Amino acid sequence: MKITKLSGAFALLLIAAAAACGKGEEQQVEANATAEVTATAESAIGEGAYVEEHESGKAAFNVAADGSVKAAVTGPDGKPIREDVGGTLLWKDASGEEKSVPLTFDAKTGLLVAAGPKLEADLTQIGYTLNVAGKPWSGTLHVPAGGTAELHANAKGAADLALPEGKLGPHGGRIEIVGDDRLELLVDEATGEVRVYVLDVDLKPVDIGERKVTLGVVADAPQVVVLAPVAATAAAGVAAGAYLTGKLALAADPLKVTMAVRHGARSAVALCGYRPGVAFAVHAHAPRVKVRMKTDWHAHAHAHAHADADLKAKARIDPKVHVHAAPGAAARANAKAHVHVKAPSVRVTPPSVNVQIKAPNVSIPKPSFKASASARASAGAKVGTH
Repeated sequence: MKITKLSGAFALLLIAAAAACGKGEEQQVEANATAEVTATAESAIGEGAYVEEHESGKAAFNVAADGSVKAAVTGPDGKPIREDVGGTLLWKDASGEEKSVPLTFDAKTGLLVAAGPKLEADLTQIGYTLNVAGKPWSGTLHVPAGGTAELHANAKGAADLALPEGKLGPHGGRIEIVGDDRLELLVDEATGEVRVYVLDVDLKPVDIGERKVTLGVVADAPQVVVLAPVAATAAAGVAAGAYLTGKLALAADPLKVTMAVRHGARSAVALCGYRPGVAFAVHAHAPRVKVRMKTDWHAHAHAHAHADADLKAKARIDPKVHVHAAPGAAARANAKAHVHVKAPSVRVTPPSVNVQIKAPNVSIPKPSFKASASARASAGAKVGTH
């Protein structure tokens, strides 16, 4: 009887072990299948893919120079989403014209694919909307002429020239390495004026030369701005080519800033804060790119405008002013500089002006004036300048 009981118990153990083994094998097969699908997707989309992190998962994009697009979508668990997924790209060219391009699912690769226009601008704006299980994932890419592979390669190169964490430029702006250039970027929070300075290895400003800088910004609304070299007349005391400038509509610091620099035949691009191989967060809680700050640019411009006006006014004043009065009521005053004429009176302040007052019924308190004295004539006085 005991043997029978033991045999029954042993049989139950064998059955349980076999079931557990079968379940384990099934789980292993599923894990292997998932790993295989993931590896296939990564291999198909390419090493130079750019990944954005949403609240519900990640979207990886590989945009080629010819405009072809491959995209992969994964859930919060990291597993590829292969069902109920699609999308649309909104391609915006340099002229501002938009073209809608569908993203369709390729069952063989598990990727979304599209065929957009060739990339020709320094930065092409591509908006996307992914429909994942009935929920939209939206974002905007600013892609250089070489595609996302160029963005990825430039980010790897910039990592070798990394600056100390939190290092600011000489004007208090953000420093970004774009190709061989160190650029300082800052935006006036009141006016939206943008300035980009080129810095040397010691982080001192240098002439911008023939550089062309384009910014792709994702904030309340995406925008692309081509900056222009400052002219010598734009602000007194500023040499032409001291920095590049433009305007941005920003109510707050942006989510993303992409900088493209063209210098002769060379071009480079950088997405501020992007590290290759790391997903760039674009959800509501993502960190912002700190570029807005308080500046005194407007105050300086206002002061320079007044200074220019004063200089022009002084240039129109003859340093010798003669005001004639009736005989016996002549007065001379030696004063310098400013002469203010206000009808019906004349006020003379230093430095030296020869003043003679000639008019009927003129009352003069003293026969002579010191250098700081003022002479006043009635409304009937004649004022002549020579």
